[in-house]
Parts: sequence; structure tokens; C-alpha cells
Amino acid sequence: MPFNYLLTNLLVDVPEAVGAIFLDEEGEAVDWVTRHDDPFDLKVEGAYHSIFKRRLDQLGEGSSSGDLSYYVVHGGKLKSLTHCLPEGYYLVLVLDRQGPTARALFHLGRAAGIISRELS
Repeated sequence: MPFNYLLTNLLVDVPEAVGAIFLDEEGEAVDWVTRHDDPFDLKVEGAYHSIFKRRLDQLGEGSSSGDLSYYVVHGGKLKSLTHCLPEGYYLVLVLDRQGPTARALFHLGRAAGIISRELS
């Protein structure tokens, strides 16, 4: 499955998105798309989310809430939506702070479902 195609569709479906990135459990970029010429910032953002995800997974182990599905980080100018995938992979969508979170989560979840099936 060409992951780039799915990530590009995320940017089409969520026009407020700055970029989307598919990462492995170590925070290494598998594939990405961005509206900017240089993907460096997007890759750094994705790598930070491996730290967030690991810490949230550790916190979840001590509770009965179950496995982490997704989380949203709101910043001053941007927000990042992270959807967890099988085998430690995850998908991050970065969008403008004012972008619609619910719509972005819907499209991110749909892409995550397709990628999850590919990973299985």
C-alpha cells in the first residue's frame, strides 16, 4: 500500500493540515507529506510524539483504561493529533490551531484503519 497516497489524502480531506507523518515505534519517519518544502520540522514533531506515546503508554499500564488509541496535543499555533497503530507504529496529523479537531480525527482514524489492516 502506498502510504504516501493515504497521507496526501489526509491533507486533501483536512485543508487546515500542515502535514501528516507515519512513524515506527522508535519515532523514525516511514513516510510523510507536508505543505512546506522542508519536512524537517514535521519529522521532529513526529519524533517527539514517540516520547509522548511511550510515556502515555506507561501511564496507561497502571490503569484499567486499556490501550491508548489516540491523543491530541494543543499548542499555541498548531495542534497535533496522534493515532496509535499496531506493532508500535503511529500516525501524526499536524494542523492549524483553529482547524476542526473532530473532522481531523475522523479522517485520521479512517487512514489509521487502512494502515492497520496493511500492517496486520
